[in-house]
Amino acid sequence: MGTGWGGAQAARRPGDRRIGILAVPLALTVFIVDTFTDIESAIAVLYALVLLLAATALSRRGLLRAAGGCALLAVLSFFLSHWQDMDLSSVLRCGVSLATILITGALLVRDHDSRALLVQANGALARSEKRHRCMFEQARFSLWEQDFTAVKAELDALRAGGVTDLAARLQADPGWAREMGARIVTTNVNDATVELLGAADRAEVLGPLGRFLPAEDPALADALLALWDGRDRFEGRAQLIAADGRRLTVLLGISFPDDGIGFDQVVVGIVDITQRERTQEALLAAQAELARAARAATLGALSASIAHELNQPLGAIALNAQSCLRWLRRDPPDIDTAAKAVDRIVRDGKRAADIVQRTRGMLVKDSRCDETIDLCRLVDEVALLLERELSAAATVLVSDFAPDVPPVRGSRVGLQQVLVNLVTNGLHAMVEAGCARRELTVTVEGLGDSTQVRAAVHDRGPGIDEDSRARLFDPFFTTRPDGMGMGLSICRSTIESCGGTLTAHNHADGGAVFEFTIPSALSPLPTALPPSTATPATTTPAAAPAQARED
Repeated sequence: MGTGWGGAQAARRPGDRRIGILAVPLALTVFIVDTFTDIESAIAVLYALVLLLAATALSRRGLLRAAGGCALLAVLSFFLSHWQDMDLSSVLRCGVSLATILITGALLVRDHDSRALLVQANGALARSEKRHRCMFEQARFSLWEQDFTAVKAELDALRAGGVTDLAARLQADPGWAREMGARIVTTNVNDATVELLGAADRAEVLGPLGRFLPAEDPALADALLALWDGRDRFEGRAQLIAADGRRLTVLLGISFPDDGIGFDQVVVGIVDITQRERTQEALLAAQAELARAARAATLGALSASIAHELNQPLGAIALNAQSCLRWLRRDPPDIDTAAKAVDRIVRDGKRAADIVQRTRGMLVKDSRCDETIDLCRLVDEVALLLERELSAAATVLVSDFAPDVPPVRGSRVGLQQVLVNLVTNGLHAMVEAGCARRELTVTVEGLGDSTQVRAAVHDRGPGIDEDSRARLFDPFFTTRPDGMGMGLSICRSTIESCGGTLTAHNHADGGAVFEFTIPSALSPLPTALPPSTATPATTTPAAAPAQARED
C-alpha cells in the first residue's frame, strides 16, 4: 500500500492519471483567488476538490503529502491576504478551510486503504478460485458441479404446504424422487467424470442428471432426505448408468451449502468402486469354496482320526475273538481261558465305544472334559491295556511316579488315548530300530506349587531326527509306511483342549521324550490354547539319531 501501489494503479488506469494532473492547476487557481481577491468566504475549502481529483492518481503517501500541501497553501494565503487586517472572522474561515482539507484527506486515505484491501481480497479470491478450479480439473476422481436450485425450491414449497414427513412422501410416490432427479442439472464436470461415464466430451454429460440414474436406485431418495433435514453433507453408495450403458457402482459425496444459498453450485464427488465390488464378490466366492474345501478336509481328517483311533481296539477285539474260538474248539474246551479272552473283547469294545464318544465330543462340547483324574492310576490302566503289545515286543514299561501327585482336570478317555499313543509310538520306534534294550519309562510329577502336572514317556529308540522335528505334530505327517500321521496331531489337540501343552525332545542319554503338562485340579479352570500358540516340538542335544519318530 505504498507509492508502488499508486504507481501501479496509475499505470493500469491512464485516464485516472490524467484527471489527477488537473488537481495541480486547480490548486494554483484556488490559491490565487484566495490570496489576491477580496472575496470574503472560505475559498480554501475548494482544496477539497483538489484532493478529490488527486486521489485518482496518488498513492497513500502522495495523498498525505497533497493534503499537507493544500493545508500549507491555505495558511500561506491567509497570512498573505490578512496580515494587516486579521480578525476573528478571517481566522474562523481559515480554520474551517483547514478542517475541511484535513477531514477530506483523512477520508481519502481511508478510502485508499479500503480499496487496497479490496483489491488484495479480490486478488486472493481470484487466485483461490483458480487454484480450486485447477484442482477440480486435474483430480483423478469424478467431480461434478450441479444446480439444486429447482429441487431446493420444490422442497421449500412442500414444507410451506404443510408436509412434515418427506420419507412418507417418497414411500407413497416412488416416482417423485426420479422427477426431482430430472430437475438436478449438471453444470460442469472434470475430465475424470467424462472418462468414468465413457462420454465423448463434457457436453454429453452436462444437463439433467436423471438420465444417468437407475430408476430403482435409492441413493437419490436418501440425498433428498439429507437435504430436507438440513444436513450439509451426504455420503452413500449409488448406481450410475454410463453413456455406453454400463452399470457402475460408486461412492457418492455431496456437500450442500449451510447458509441457504449457493445451491446453484453444489459439488459432488464420486469414486468408482465397480471393480472393487467385483473383486469382493470373487473373494466371497473363493472364501465359500475354501470353506467347502475345509469342511471336506475336516471330514477327511475326522474319518482318518476315527480309523486311526479305532484300529487298535478293533484289532485287539479280532485277535481276542480268534483266541477265544481257538480255546473253545479244544477238546475239551478251555472255558476259563476263553472267558478271559471274552473279557478282553468286552474291555476293548468298551474302549472303542469311548473313542467314538470322545470323537463326537470333539464336534459337540462334551461335559465330561472337566473330569478329575488321577494320572498315575490312568498310567497303570494304560499299562494293563497294552500288556499284550508290550509282551509281544519284549518291552518293559517302568512307572516313575513322584509322591503326592495332585489329580488333573480333563477328559479321561482323551488322556488315556494320549498315553496309549505315546507309549505305542515309543514301542514301535524301538522295535523298528532293533534296540536291544527295550524299556519305556513313564514319569508323572507335580510342578511348582502343584498347579501343573507333568507326564513324560521316554523310550530307548533312535530319537527324533532334525528333518522331522518341525513337522512332528502336523496332521498326516508320517515316516512309517503304514502310518496315517494323525496320532500325534490328535494327542496335541487333546492336551491343548485340557489347557496344557505337548512337546517332544531327544534325551541326553538317548531316545526320545514326549511329555505333556496340564493344569491340576487345584488350579483355576484352564483355557484351551489356540493351535497357533501351541508349543512347538523341541529337541535337546543327543547322540546322532537314526530315524524319525512318528505315530
